Amino acid sequence: MPGVTTAMLQQVIETSLSGICIVDQKGCIAFANASLLAMWGYALQEMVGKPMTLLWLSPGEGRDCIDCAISSGRWNGTVAARRRDSSSFDVRISVSTVRDTWTADVWLLLSCIDVTVQRRAEDAPGPRRSLEGAVAAMPARFMDPAQIDPAIDDSLEDLGRACGASRAYLSLFNDPRTLLGTTHEWCRPEQNPRRGKSRKFLASDLPWWVARILEGETVLVDGASGKGRPRGEEREFLKRRGATATLMVPLRLKGVVVGFVGFDLNTSDAPFEDEDVALLSVAVHIIAGALDRKQSEYLFRESEGLYQIVLDAITDTVTVVDTRLTLLLANDAFIAWCEDLGLATDVVGRDLFAVLPFLPPATWQLYERVIRTGRPLTSERSLKCGDRTMILREMRVPIFEHGEVARIVTVSRDITAQKEVEDLKLKAYTQIERNMEQFALLADHIRNPLQAIMGRAELLDDPGTTEQIRQQVQRINGIIDQLDERWAESRKLSMFWRKYS
Repeated sequence: MPGVTTAMLQQVIETSLSGICIVDQKGCIAFANASLLAMWGYALQEMVGKPMTLLWLSPGEGRDCIDCAISSGRWNGTVAARRRDSSSFDVRISVSTVRDTWTADVWLLLSCIDVTVQRRAEDAPGPRRSLEGAVAAMPARFMDPAQIDPAIDDSLEDLGRACGASRAYLSLFNDPRTLLGTTHEWCRPEQNPRRGKSRKFLASDLPWWVARILEGETVLVDGASGKGRPRGEEREFLKRRGATATLMVPLRLKGVVVGFVGFDLNTSDAPFEDEDVALLSVAVHIIAGALDRKQSEYLFRESEGLYQIVLDAITDTVTVVDTRLTLLLANDAFIAWCEDLGLATDVVGRDLFAVLPFLPPATWQLYERVIRTGRPLTSERSLKCGDRTMILREMRVPIFEHGEVARIVTVSRDITAQKEVEDLKLKAYTQIERNMEQFALLADHIRNPLQAIMGRAELLDDPGTTEQIRQQVQRINGIIDQLDERWAESRKLSMFWRKYS
């Protein structure tokens, strides 16, 4: 699909309100997104590697669904599922087969929707049906991460009206847990809004209800039971809030309590029942999931922008690919290099071989080695693009996710000019050494005739002439000795240049 990148598809899967699961050829779970983990109550590490039939209440029924999907390519239906705590619920599952274009292996892709809440909302009478309907309508509001804040406000209003509350609000703690502020709120007209207001605490002296919330406990205050505390303390708490009952459900992000969603009643009607508390807890879980996706999206965009700035400051070409060699990131140097080679510059989301068609098939083997071993790999090779021949020095570094290689960073440098200079240096040094060797032979060739001349001079009967010849021979030998010393020094200098230049 034009314009849709692998990174975008990954974000769609991670932020999808539908549960998504990928199953390998052995029938074991290879991946599950946050929504599916929340439905079944598992952590990712508890599901990866386990049989897919773990999701079904009846493993035999799960096996039948899988066989139907494999034989026909797709299966849809509603089945009974089993959560981690052994409770059951109804889920609508769509199973389809996906073929790996590289290996031709067949994988299974599951998409799941929890239909239990929707059915209960349709079957429940009176106020309970309104509350369950409000909860069932929440997931559709949180599809757009940019609209999470108004979606929370609308959801609080629906929940507050459905359970007969006078106020419904979201309050968050600061990191030291010494400040509590109301960020979202719905209240009836006769109530004074508290949105934007905050309350400070001493870390050493937290109010009893704050301490319980931070411990992950749902707090229900209705004045009926002190639970070890004086009833007057609860009555004073409700009086300050202008309520007859208050329910506060902890809100967790990444397993840590960061705040709570509260509901205040100021009527004489019956307070919150257990079914109400359970439904409102589900609503808080949906809000927490939306906030977690919003935070992840913000951090992803922020980190992606920071990484891009850092990569663009690097003069070497830098790319990031996934295990299928789809380009996820590329710095400015890589884009400029592609432009210089006359190639397309819209590279993100495309296959590496489509972006650089001149790459030899052996390139895949280099990446496959990094993926298989999990170790960096440095290589140097010659590539030809049209009439242009390049020598590239490349380093491939693996990036791990959940203990496996998920991406590979490749840093490349065109060292063609450097290689040409090195070749010229090698030729120059070789020629210099050849000249020096010839010079050494030439010195020997000079000494040999001098010895003959001196021997001939010794045979002369004229002592004066013999002495003159001896002096000139000695003078020539002295000059040759000086040349030998200079040759030795030049030899050492040549070795130094070859070693350090």
